[in-house]
Amino acid sequence: MNHKKDLLLDGIIKRYIQSNEPIGSESLKVSMSIKISSATIRNYFKTLSDEGILTQTHISSGRIPTNKALKDYWRSHIPYKENDIDIDIQKIQQACQEMGVFCLIREKKSQTLREIINHENRFLILVFEDNEICVPFNHSIERFLRELLGLEFEDIKKICSQVCAKALLEKLNLASDVILHTFGIEFLSFILKIRGFDRLFFEVINGYIFDRLSRGVYFENTIPEGSIAIVQNINLNQKQAQMFCMGELSKNYTSFYEKIVA
Repeated sequence: MNHKKDLLLDGIIKRYIQSNEPIGSESLKVSMSIKISSATIRNYFKTLSDEGILTQTHISSGRIPTNKALKDYWRSHIPYKENDIDIDIQKIQQACQEMGVFCLIREKKSQTLREIINHENRFLILVFEDNEICVPFNHSIERFLRELLGLEFEDIKKICSQVCAKALLEKLNLASDVILHTFGIEFLSFILKIRGFDRLFFEVINGYIFDRLSRGVYFENTIPEGSIAIVQNINLNQKQAQMFCMGELSKNYTSFYEKIVA
């Protein structure tokens, strides 16, 4: 793609995600302040349309980018960072409503095993920082658990799995060590209307999506066509957390990120 065509495509996509309206050659020329005639812009529009990058909804209307063009644009422009970013959770609700984007944040609670209480050799109480779990008493289990004092919840689950302490692991699995925050859930419900994506809805709502998808940007096959999903590591209140965002390709994710960053 030559420089002028690349420049015009970038300009029309930026205008489109801001307005969600078809862009005409004259309005694009004015907004970009470029020294290219409207006729030349229309010629590039035709070329881009022939290449499947732009489309025209009506004969007399301007052009809009296709899903292919929007996917290519967000692959290089999404404000996704390899490093964790600082998020202001107070700003997310408003940003989701303004931009029409769904957002899920999974925040891990600090769950260190602080104490083991033996109640009359009948049951054991595992005391974490803000949670307690009761298990039947067993001398071997008590000795095993006392060796785990000071460890984090997830580390204890991994050790239980490694040593095949299945009954104890089942008890731990029933206790959650995460807090889920959802914003703009009305912008997610559309996937329930799309055949084959019921499971995705429940994976997202229950936070299981973080166990299946690693950090990155996702399009169709993983999510419905015409949508984008972003899995991002974040810092929330000076603690590590994860964020999942999902919405239509045409939403302005550059602006969304600007609004939620602390």
